[in-house]
Amino acid sequence: MSATGFLERLFDAGVVVSIVATVLSLGFSLTLSQVVAPLRRGWLVATVVLLNVVVVPGVAWGVTEAFPMKDSYAAGITLTAIAGGGAAGLKAAQLSKRADLALAVGLVVVLQLVDMVAVPVWAGRLVDGATISAGTILRVLLALVLVPLAVGLTVRARYATVAARWQPRLASLGTVALGIAVAAGIASNRTTIAALFSSWVLVASIVIVLLVLGLGFLAGGPNSETRATTALITTMRFDSLGLVIISTQLHGNHDYLGPAICFSLINIVTVMIAAWLIGRRAPATTGDAALLVSR
Repeated sequence: MSATGFLERLFDAGVVVSIVATVLSLGFSLTLSQVVAPLRRGWLVATVVLLNVVVVPGVAWGVTEAFPMKDSYAAGITLTAIAGGGAAGLKAAQLSKRADLALAVGLVVVLQLVDMVAVPVWAGRLVDGATISAGTILRVLLALVLVPLAVGLTVRARYATVAARWQPRLASLGTVALGIAVAAGIASNRTTIAALFSSWVLVASIVIVLLVLGLGFLAGGPNSETRATTALITTMRFDSLGLVIISTQLHGNHDYLGPAICFSLINIVTVMIAAWLIGRRAPATTGDAALLVSR
C-alpha cells in the first residue's frame, strides 16, 4: 500500500471512530426523553430543515457561480455541500461545551432522514444523471448514528455507573480520532489542495462555510445555547454523500473530486475551530449540565 493510500484509509477510519465514539458518549450522557424532547420545538426544527435543504445548497451554488472557476469545480463544491446533518457536527457540539447536545442529536437524525429525499433531487439538478440512493443514506445513518446512539442510551438506562465511567473516555477518543483524521486528510490531499490554490476553490469554500455558520447562528434565535447548536450542526455538511456521488456517478473525475475534497477539509476544520472558540468565549450552560450530571 502506498503512503497516500495509507493516509486515505487513516482519514476514513479516523472519521468513523470519531463519530461512533462521540455518538456513544452522547448516548451515555443522555436519556431517550432528552433526545426526543427538543424535536417538539416544531418551528425551530422546521427552520433548520428549510435552512439545510434549500438555503445552504442555494448559498453554495450562488457563491461558486460568483467566483471565476470551472463549472466542474463549482459542481464539486456544491455536491459536497448539499447534504445536511453531518454526524461530525455532534463532535463539534460536544467540543463547544455550550451546545444543547440532545437537540444536536435530534437535528442530525432528522436532517439525515430528510437527505434521503433532498440529496437525490439536488444532485440531479447540479449534474445530469448524478444521484444517490436513499438506501445508502439510511445505511450511513444507521451505522454511524442510530445504532451507536441506541447502544449508548441502553447502557446508560441499565448500567448508569458504567456509562458515567466510560463517557469521558469515549469523548476523548472521539477528539483524538478526529485530530488524526484531519491531519491524515490534509497530508494525503496536500498536492490537490496546493494545485487548487490559484483556482478560487479555497476562497469560495471558506466563504460558503462562514456564510452558513452565520445563517446557522441566526436560525437559533435569541438563546445562546440553541444558536451554538444550530450553527454547528448546520455548518457541518454531510459531505461524504457528495464524495460518494462523485466517486460512483462521475467516476471519480478529478475536476469534481479535487474541489470536493478541499471543501470537505475546510468545512470540518472551520467548524471545529468555531466550536473551540464558542467554548472559550461563552459561559457554561445546560448543554454542559447533562454531561456533568451524568458524571
